[in-house]
Amino acid sequence: MAQAVDSQLLRARTVGEVLATSGALNRKDLEGFHRRAREVIATTKVGMNVVLSDETGQQIVNTLREYGEPLPRHGHPGIVRRVFETAQPVVSEIYIGGVLRKPVVSIDVPVIFDAKVAYVLSVGLSPYDFNAILVAQNFPAGWVSTIFDQTGTIVARTPAPEDFVGQKGTAEYIQRISEFPEGVMETVTRDGIPMLSAWSRSSVTGWSIGIGIPRRILERDLMHTMVWLASGLVTLLGVGLSLAWIAGRTIAASVRALTEPAVALGKGQTVPIPDVGIEESAEVACALRQAGELLAERSAALVAANRELEQLARVDTLTGLQNRQSANERLRMEFRRLKRSGHPYAVLFMDVDWFKAVNDTYGHEAGDQVLRHMATVLTSALRETDFVARYGGEEFLALLSETSADGALRIAEVVRRTVADQPFPVVGQVTVSIGVAIALGEDQDEEAAVRRADTALYQAKEDGRNAVRSR
Repeated sequence: MAQAVDSQLLRARTVGEVLATSGALNRKDLEGFHRRAREVIATTKVGMNVVLSDETGQQIVNTLREYGEPLPRHGHPGIVRRVFETAQPVVSEIYIGGVLRKPVVSIDVPVIFDAKVAYVLSVGLSPYDFNAILVAQNFPAGWVSTIFDQTGTIVARTPAPEDFVGQKGTAEYIQRISEFPEGVMETVTRDGIPMLSAWSRSSVTGWSIGIGIPRRILERDLMHTMVWLASGLVTLLGVGLSLAWIAGRTIAASVRALTEPAVALGKGQTVPIPDVGIEESAEVACALRQAGELLAERSAALVAANRELEQLARVDTLTGLQNRQSANERLRMEFRRLKRSGHPYAVLFMDVDWFKAVNDTYGHEAGDQVLRHMATVLTSALRETDFVARYGGEEFLALLSETSADGALRIAEVVRRTVADQPFPVVGQVTVSIGVAIALGEDQDEEAAVRRADTALYQAKEDGRNAVRSR
């Protein structure tokens, strides 16, 4: 179940990171971004809203309101400051949202322009999203299941979430889940119910899942047996003492035997059915086993969905090419291989000439068509072993493995001619300027070759465009 919670948070982070690279944001088209964000929320069913905030914490876009309506500040300014300072995604604790004034959790990711954080993009999640995870487990009546954020605050709970969401767990419980990633303990809930509780804390998000089984459910029918034995002490004191001792051992063993299944359930492992001497304990053990099997099935489905979302986060939604994040990962891989084995690689930095004029003359839709067709032309012109990605705006980057400087220049010239000879939708002819650089063994990092290729691209622009230059 901890995987289900992590999946909910990571899916929201993936949606946020995809939206953070939206073409509308690159064009500063906030109204277009507002429409796009609403479409993504409606299509993916991930989160309840998207918020865009500036460095002061002022909300600029909130999909819960129409574009242009006055908006309050972000409900958690500290999160906004943290993202601006670290340029890293953050999973918030539960807090009161700025618009709804109700408890909310947000996944906050940076929107980066020119290597600087320009905005914070937040995907809001309702506690009801997490409560649905608990309800879907269909635990037996009387069981208590709870999701805690990284501060030990209750995000979701069954039963009675409306009475507990936003409150801290008991001090003892918070201390134990902060000290150990999983375990079992006897505790008393905030509403005074003694429990045998199992918990599991995620190493990814720091959130925790707690499952509590009331001791009265475990011991109710067992205690009936004890009362019956006690009544027989008046006439059968000797026999009664023996039976009480035997029954006590059976009860204790049955209760202890349920600890292992509870721990396994908390860890998401296969739940064993212990050999117990009490029918009611056996029924509880079977219920634990069924819950474990259900969790295992749903965890497998969530793992598969996470893999698909992770792949989606590496693809540029406009062109279908790999995006900048994927390009940076490939650069790091090629650079490590160069350092390890000495095998060279080349960087082609490409920029569509006069692209701003295309947008200004024919409109952004025509510009999008040009970029999509450019992706098709580049893919066909390059070798099957080459890597090509949309690096941002009208810029594209290609990595040529096992390629010398002369070979890279020849390939770049083939690409330049192929683009120039191709008819493009709406605008006709389009040209491209290309900067070429070879990664060197003495480079300090993978960005060194990219910077040289960028300098060469600038020279190609200075020399009249539709040209190939190298550094």
